[in-house]
Amino acid sequence: MTAFGACRIKSQKNNPIAKQGSENMMQKQISATDDSSALINSIVESFSAMSLPRLASAELYLGIPFQILENLSQAINEQRLGDEKKRFLNRMRYAGILKERSIETFKWSSDTYPLADAGVIESALNINFIRQCKSLIVAGPPGVGKTMLVTIVACIAIRNGFSVMYKTAHDISVDLREAKAGNSLSGYIKKLQGRDILIIEDVTFASFDKSTAQAFFSIMDKRYGRKTTIITANGNITEWAANFPDKSMSSAILGRFYEDAILINMNGAEDMRLNKAKAILETYANESGCERSER
Repeated sequence: MTAFGACRIKSQKNNPIAKQGSENMMQKQISATDDSSALINSIVESFSAMSLPRLASAELYLGIPFQILENLSQAINEQRLGDEKKRFLNRMRYAGILKERSIETFKWSSDTYPLADAGVIESALNINFIRQCKSLIVAGPPGVGKTMLVTIVACIAIRNGFSVMYKTAHDISVDLREAKAGNSLSGYIKKLQGRDILIIEDVTFASFDKSTAQAFFSIMDKRYGRKTTIITANGNITEWAANFPDKSMSSAILGRFYEDAILINMNGAEDMRLNKAKAILETYANESGCERSER
């Protein structure tokens, strides 16, 4: 080593500023290494989740500059989010739901549903009742938010990996008759029995003959205690069940509906759709009045 080099090293050792600078540089290098390691781990985990094992090896990314790793990680995350959205939309269509609804689109307070028990809507939205294989009944007049609420619950459930079937009771009644005529009744019943969540809209609007009533009861009976059934009703479910062609099924079907179910009573609520229409008309009238005044 030259005398100049030895003096320089000695000078650095004795110079606190130079020593601090060296330590800062080492710290930055360690930090950059940690950041790269974190990105590499994230990339490996992402490729593993995407079922791409050949790309899920940390050794492939050692020595690659941090900026490139960061760009790669961002691109992978965007791809995963896109794939997840496609899967969700496909599962939503498979369930029979045309449009996603979220909690943000459903506004309510303690005054919105005066007859509903406190906390019952929150209990429905946290979907724990689905994990417990309990059912949900939402009753009330048209326009108060029954469909929106159960659609939100369905979308949350789909995002959590549950299989869903969304049908009106009338459609089920028609489907059962057509399946019976086409000798495919058994397969249709199994289809409705097998979904984690079966949503039946407007149950009091459906009518069943004796054979389809038996098939409908079979679906409810098989799901009872094993799967979640969500029902909306505009009218009185007890009166509807009393009109079943097979009277012996009336009390049995009610038992399958109500036992250990969450009940949300939306009676007494205002018609949301009517209020929205009134607000639109009032806005239009006010704007038209302003235009006439300006003229």
